[in-house]
Amino acid sequence: MLLKIVGTLIVGFLGGTVAKRLKMPAAFMTGSVLAVALFSILSNAMFMPSSLKVIAQIVSGAYIGQQVSKQDLLNFPKLAKSIVLLLTFFTINTFVMGYLFARFFSIDLTTALLSCLPGGIMDVSLISIDMGAQAEIVATMQLARLVGMLLILPYWITFILKCLGKVEKREVADDLSSNKLVPFGTNHELINNLLILLIAGLGGLLGMYLEIPVGALIFSLIFSCGLKLLKNTAPLNNKIRQLAQILAGSIIGSTFTRESLEQIVQLFIPACLLLISYLLINILFGFIVYKRGILDLRSALFASSPAGATDISLIAGELGGDMPKIAGIQICRTLYTIIILPILVRLVVEHALLR
Repeated sequence: MLLKIVGTLIVGFLGGTVAKRLKMPAAFMTGSVLAVALFSILSNAMFMPSSLKVIAQIVSGAYIGQQVSKQDLLNFPKLAKSIVLLLTFFTINTFVMGYLFARFFSIDLTTALLSCLPGGIMDVSLISIDMGAQAEIVATMQLARLVGMLLILPYWITFILKCLGKVEKREVADDLSSNKLVPFGTNHELINNLLILLIAGLGGLLGMYLEIPVGALIFSLIFSCGLKLLKNTAPLNNKIRQLAQILAGSIIGSTFTRESLEQIVQLFIPACLLLISYLLINILFGFIVYKRGILDLRSALFASSPAGATDISLIAGELGGDMPKIAGIQICRTLYTIIILPILVRLVVEHALLR
């Protein structure tokens, strides 16, 4: 098992390196996903325990926390209306697409609705078992949504921003330059990185202990942010974030098997329709929030993407998004999906059965 894990990480690293040389967007994430998925389908020899994603969550939280300023915290309440708008879009999309799948693709209503939830594969799959749905269909649809969004999203956002010209590029360049102002810890990078990871790791362990959805990400982010505000630490080394991307990408890629590929082929049309619906929400929400001046367009597009909170945060950091705000919106989306949406699905299904 240990050899399989090491082999999977090596494949993920090579995939990320090749993708970087090819100048693919979010290279280490997308490259590792593609490479590990390909080897997994061909050899069935790739293996990564999903529990290791906690490490990626902690590193992501640590990295995001170091981007937060006091001004970001003061501005966060302004995102409340945008978060409610996004969650409303996701709720409508879940029930509209779910009913379409149940009506035209011979999928039972519970399975169809749960297949459309914008949450994590593991969490939604476990919920589907509890609710008596066809877990294999839910897991396959969730896998197609997650991998599809992670692979399409960087190109989708890059394409939209290129269509807008130089204005958006200037804004991102300004954001990146502002991140270079790191007065504390610059000459003691190793100590700085270890301190951040230690504090964020303690937060992540607390989040795991409390058994909160994406708790490791939430609490590592909070602890890292607290450290930043108290000690004005320097940003975490970019190489560490790239390793976290490879780890997360390897975990996602290793979930691919020949069986899951066959199921994806059978569910190809529903999966494509679901991806299209999420891309429409993505661009609609992105432009509404951008026009209101709440977020830059790049960050708004990342914030409304229904992939993993950890994965999106890592990709957003690679492509220059406003990571603290993106992570905040993504965490709210994850919590809503895991806590509230299943209750709504259960109520709707019970009502439909009574009729």
